[in-house]
Amino acid sequence: MNLRPTLLAASTAALLTACGGGGTEGTPTPPPPPAADIPSTGLYASSQYTLAQITEYKDVKYSTRPNGGGQYTSERTKAEEKTAPTLTLLMDIWVPPNASASKLQPAVIFIHGGGFVAGSKEANRQKALSYAQAGYVAASINYRLTPNNDVDAETRLRAMVQASEDTANAVRYLKANAATYRIDTTRMATIGGSAGGALSLSNAVSGDELKDTVSDYPGVSAKVAAAVSTGATLIDSLADTSTVLRYDASDTPVQLFHANPTDPVTGATWASHVLTTQKLINDSGNTCQVVDHGTGHTVDLDLGGSWWPTVQSFLWPKLRLAALR
Repeated sequence: MNLRPTLLAASTAALLTACGGGGTEGTPTPPPPPAADIPSTGLYASSQYTLAQITEYKDVKYSTRPNGGGQYTSERTKAEEKTAPTLTLLMDIWVPPNASASKLQPAVIFIHGGGFVAGSKEANRQKALSYAQAGYVAASINYRLTPNNDVDAETRLRAMVQASEDTANAVRYLKANAATYRIDTTRMATIGGSAGGALSLSNAVSGDELKDTVSDYPGVSAKVAAAVSTGATLIDSLADTSTVLRYDASDTPVQLFHANPTDPVTGATWASHVLTTQKLINDSGNTCQVVDHGTGHTVDLDLGGSWWPTVQSFLWPKLRLAALR
C-alpha cells in the first residue's frame, strides 16, 4: 500500500483493462462508453436533489481506540488528540430524501488520503455530497493517523493495519445502524484516494480477515459490494503487506485507477505495483479492473465529474442499481 499525501490531478483519457491486461505505457486511450442500459441522467446517475434536501449527520462516533503514541484522527483535531489517551473515530453521513424505512438506498463511503499522517473527513465533503444529491447515502470517515510512519517497516505496517481496522469498523457501524441511515447493506461501496485508496483496497480483500484487528460489531461483516481506488496499490516499498492481507474469491470486486508508467508522488509503477496487485486479486478468483488515468497521482471521482462514466460503469452492475429505478 502506497503511503504519500494526496495530490489531485485531472486527465482526459484512460485505458480500461479487466482481468489481467496492461496497456501501453504512457499512452492511455479513452475508456469505452457506458453500456446502453446504464443511464446518463436520473436517480443514481446525475444530481436529483438540492443541498437543502439532504439530511446531514455530523461527527458521528463509530469507534474508540487507545492512542498508540502521538496519534490523532484528523488534522483539525491533531493538537489536542496527540496527547489524549483515547481516540474517538468520527464520520459524517448524508442521507437523501429518497431514502426511507420502506425504501433503503445504496451507500458510498469516502476515505481521504494523506499518507496515513494527514487529512480529514472534511476533505471528501463535496465528493460525498455529489453522490447524496444523486440519491445515494454517503459517508466520509476519519481514521487513525500516525506521524513518522515511514521510519521503518514495523511502524508503517502498524499504521496501515490500524487505519484499515478503522475503515472496517466504519463499514460495520453503517451496517449495524442501517435502519437509522436508510442504507441497503447489500449495495455499499468504498471510494478512496491515495492512502484512502489503499484502505479501500485493503478492506476489499481483507476487511474481515486482516491480522491483528478487532471488530467493534461482532457478527457484522465489513464486506462491501464494490471498491474503487485511485493513487494506490497493495504493494508497498517498505512494509510487506502479504503478512496481513488474504486474497479470496469471495472478496469485493475492485476498480483501480492509477498512473502509467509511474505515479509521480508514490513512485509506484504500472508494471511492478498495479499489475502485481491486479494479479494477486484476479488469481484469487476475485476481479480487479485497472484504469490507466495518465500521469497524475489521483483523479477526481465526483459523481458527474470527468471520470464518472468510468466509475458508473463499474458501480452500476455491482450495486445492482438498475433494479432500484
